[in-house]
This record gives sequence, structure tokens and C-alpha cells, in this order.
Amino acid sequence: MAETPSELDSIDLSLLADLQQDGRTTHAELARRVGLSAPAVADRLRRLERAGVITGYAVRLDPAKLGFGIVAFVRLAAFGAGHRDEGVQNLLGIPEVLETHHVVGEDCWIFKVAVPDVGRLEEVLAEMTEVGRTTTSIVLSSPVTDNSLPLSTDPEQ
Repeated sequence: MAETPSELDSIDLSLLADLQQDGRTTHAELARRVGLSAPAVADRLRRLERAGVITGYAVRLDPAKLGFGIVAFVRLAAFGAGHRDEGVQNLLGIPEVLETHHVVGEDCWIFKVAVPDVGRLEEVLAEMTEVGRTTTSIVLSSPVTDNSLPLSTDPEQ
């Protein structure tokens, strides 16, 4: 059963806000911050995980430092519906695809890809153009990344 925002109390929201900033924060440190015991914090986090509020914990990597010097967003306007479903499923398996978003608008899909060079980008785009028309934007810089959700612990908001 998924939790709704009204079922989350200020302690839950504080824990979530802290974990968004640093997912490696220990239960003991979180407990100190919210005034609970570490086992109580662990129980709350398990409940939030089971409810699907917390969907995972991750490490953020710098693509360029790992040999993926080009990051791009590829918008895809898929051809006919039957071709789109099977074709898009194949695109989801491309290892360089970091994110996939099914969207409303002129395009059907937005893919975030990281590739080592223009040659590999060209290969990825060739696979995608078998499914539909693509428009590609290469990222020059990303001044804002990984913003946290603006969680308020104030019950009045």
C-alpha cells in the first residue's frame, strides 16, 4: 500500500530530506537528528521502502571521468504504435541509456545517453532512428543536477 503525503509525518519528511542530501547517512546519525533511536529510524525507513516512497539508494558517478565524454538527450517521435512498442523495448536495452521518459507532446520518448565519443553516439542514434524520428541535444554543461524534492517538515504546508 503506497503512502500518501498526508500519512507522512514531520519525522518521515526530515529523514527523507536528510537522505536526499546524503544517502549514506547512518541510522545512528539520522536518529540523532530527529530524536529517535537508531532501530526506530530503521523501522521507519523500512516502512517507507515497502510503501515505495524510497525507491532505492544510489551512487552518482561523473560520466566524463569514466570515459563517457558525451552526454546527450535524444527525443524520439516513434513511428506507428505497433512498431513503437517492440522497437522502444529494444532501445531500453542499450547500455548507454541512462534514463528513459515516456512523454506527452510532439515526441513520445526522451532518452538521456552517455557515450564515449561521437562514433558511438552515431551508432546509438542509428538504432533509435529505426524506431522513429530523433532530435538530439548534446549537453555542454549541467549547472544544476540532482536537486532534492522540496520537502517541508512544517505540518501547515
